[in-house]
Amino acid sequence: MIECFFGILTRQALTQSVQRSKKDLKDFLLRYLKKYSQNPTPFTWTKGPEHFQRIIEATKEYQAAHPKQPIQSSPSNAKPRLIL
Repeated sequence: MIECFFGILTRQALTQSVQRSKKDLKDFLLRYLKKYSQNPTPFTWTKGPEHFQRIIEATKEYQAAHPKQPIQSSPSNAKPRLIL
């Protein structure tokens, strides 16, 4: 549920705002929470268990078809690489 709330917070508020300091961000979040709490509504699941079961099965099939490759250890004097 907390992930749902942070998704809502991000979509509704954070992507459209700029705060210049920690205090500004704190004040902004407190105002948002106060406004959000004025009309609380429960989260409603829109997907049934069958939908999630299909996702789980598809994920298992993908993982079986694409196993993770073991990480190769590098020499201790090698520089770390940034892989994009």
